[in-house]
Amino acid sequence: MINPVIRMEFKKFGGLKYISHLDLQRALLRFIKRARIPVRYTEGFNPHPKIVFALTLSVGCESTCELVDVYIQRDEQNPEVPKITPEEFAKSLNEVLPKGLELVRAYFPDKNFSLVYSADYDIIVLKKRIKDMAEAFKDAFSRPVEVLKKTKSGEKLIDISPLVLDVSCFDDGDYLKVKARLSATQSEYLNPDILMKGFLSTPYGENVDSWQVVRTAINFKEN
Repeated sequence: MINPVIRMEFKKFGGLKYISHLDLQRALLRFIKRARIPVRYTEGFNPHPKIVFALTLSVGCESTCELVDVYIQRDEQNPEVPKITPEEFAKSLNEVLPKGLELVRAYFPDKNFSLVYSADYDIIVLKKRIKDMAEAFKDAFSRPVEVLKKTKSGEKLIDISPLVLDVSCFDDGDYLKVKARLSATQSEYLNPDILMKGFLSTPYGENVDSWQVVRTAINFKEN
């Protein structure tokens, strides 16, 4: 049976990086409805369109790789297939998306979001005073870095170093360019802002002025 889910991959940039995850979800639902995409609804007393995000994205972050699964109604005449193809989905949605949201592609997925294990980020750090911060940034996470993090049971100190899977840095004068691969499983998710919060707690943190984040990839582990 063909998968009744169409996965959309899209970019979020510009002014829309400042809207919250909840507002983005509401906006996408409106655009899907405006595009007349036959989305499936949940069951129960308060049915709503069924869409699922791979990962949340913090306010202020841009992304070139956001993933959302849209559950599609099945064809009444042929229950084996969805009512709409990925190509038709993309054409309809592209006609209604605003500036700041750009559909990259739509397709039938072969991996569930439960298999997401990491995400890649480009972080541009505006520095103060210090000339070269690249080695300091990489070295900071080679040892325990404890950060106060919100959890379902409240706030607690956690060591985020094991969640930094890979990091490379390039110092470009006033800016430090960081490429980081961070854990993104359901039980061990590291927000890039928490990564920066951890670096701010080190002796070099006082030399950070501000930073900008772009998510560039969501990575799946093999089945």
